[in-house]
Amino acid sequence: MKITFGIYKGYEISDIPDESYLCWLSKPKYSGRFYKSLHSTELNFKVPFPVIIEARKIVEKLGYKLNGETWSK
Repeated sequence: MKITFGIYKGYEISDIPDESYLCWLSKPKYSGRFYKSLHSTELNFKVPFPVIIEARKIVEKLGYKLNGETWSK
């Protein structure tokens, strides 16, 4: 699945080299402060659900575990 937004627009999700970006894609909740300062200038932006699911599969394969609302190794 290709990303249609952000700094990795046009990349396949599996080809994204930045693990922190993959964790951001698969977060269960987003605070305005987080994506205003790091990954998006649109405060009402929501990552599409299919992208969340695909990114979550990759993050889990990389050894991350969801702890509350954040991913950790």
